[in-house]
Amino acid sequence: MELFSEVYSKYYHIINEILIEAHNKPITTQSIYSILQQQGFRDTTLNLAPKLINNDDKDSYNLLIKSNDNYQSILNLQPSLLLTNLEVRWIKSLLYDKRIALFFDEKELTMLREQLSSVNKLYNDESFQIIGQDNDGDPYEDIDYSINFKTVLNGVNNRKCLYITYLTSEGNKRQAVYAPYRLEYSAKDDKFRLNAVQVSRGKLRFYSKINIARIIHVEIIEEATYPDNLSGFIYSHKIKEPIEIIVNNYRNGFERCFIHLSNYERKAEYNEETNTCRIKIYYYDFDEAELVIKLLSYGPIVRVVGPESFKNKIVERINKQKQLFLNSLDYKEEY
Repeated sequence: MELFSEVYSKYYHIINEILIEAHNKPITTQSIYSILQQQGFRDTTLNLAPKLINNDDKDSYNLLIKSNDNYQSILNLQPSLLLTNLEVRWIKSLLYDKRIALFFDEKELTMLREQLSSVNKLYNDESFQIIGQDNDGDPYEDIDYSINFKTVLNGVNNRKCLYITYLTSEGNKRQAVYAPYRLEYSAKDDKFRLNAVQVSRGKLRFYSKINIARIIHVEIIEEATYPDNLSGFIYSHKIKEPIEIIVNNYRNGFERCFIHLSNYERKAEYNEETNTCRIKIYYYDFDEAELVIKLLSYGPIVRVVGPESFKNKIVERINKQKQLFLNSLDYKEEY
C-alpha cells in the first residue's frame, strides 16, 4: 500500500516529527499519541497510531522499533525534507529572480546556482505579463541599494537598532535612530519598505515606513539596546474594527486585490451566487491614508461597506477630487 496519499501532506509532517523525536531519544506511547492529537485531525490518532506502534499488523509502516515500553526510529539518520522535481525547478527559477541577490552574498548565490545547474527553470521572467505595476521599482542591481538593504535586513533579523539617513517623499533629508520591525514588499509598487519605530533617548516615538530606495546611508548601532516592547507598541496602533470591502472579478479584480493587499492581514469569503469576495482588512492607524488611496484606485471593482468612519473618509476624498476636477473645468473656460 502507499505510505502517503500526497507529497508532504499533513500525515507526512506528523510522522516526520515523530521520527525526529524517536531519533533523538526513545519516545513513549503517550508522546506519540500527544503529537497525533495536537497536530492531526479528529480521526488521525485512530488511523495512524496502530500503523505506527503495531509492527505485527500487516498494514504497519514499520518505522518505529519497540524497546521495552518505548519506541525508537528505524532510521539511522534524522529524516530530512526531500524536494520534488517541481519544487527544485521552482527554486532554480527563484535563484534568478532580480531580487534574490538581496538575500544572499555573491558566493552563496553562485554556489546554489551551480548545485542546480542541471535543473531546468520552472519559469522565466518572460513567462509573466505584469499589469498594473509601477515602472519606477527599486534599483535592485544598484550596489549602494544592495548594501543598504542587507544592513537593514541584518538589523531586522538580529534585532539591532539602525541609524538611518533618508529622503522623505518631499525630498527632505532626515536622520534618526530606528528599531527595525520588518521588511515589507509591495507587488504593485515593486518596492521594499522598512517598517520601524523611531527611538529617541531610549523611548519609542513614531512608527515609520521608509522606502529602502530613499535611504542614503544606514548603519547598525551596536551599543544601542533594542526595545523589548516594540511589538506591543506597534500592536497598540492596530485599529480594532477592520475595513470591509466587497470585490467583484471585473478586470481580474480578485487577483489584483489579493496581490496588492498582500502586505495586510485579511480574511476573505467568496459568495458563489454573486461571484464576489467579501474581504476584511486589519490595519494600523498609520496605514489609513495609504489604504484610502489604494482602495479608490480600484474604481468600480471595490465597494467599501464599513466601518462608517472609513467610508466617510472615502466619500470625503472622492468629493475633494470631484471639486478639483470642476475647478479645472472653470479654469479652462476662463482661458
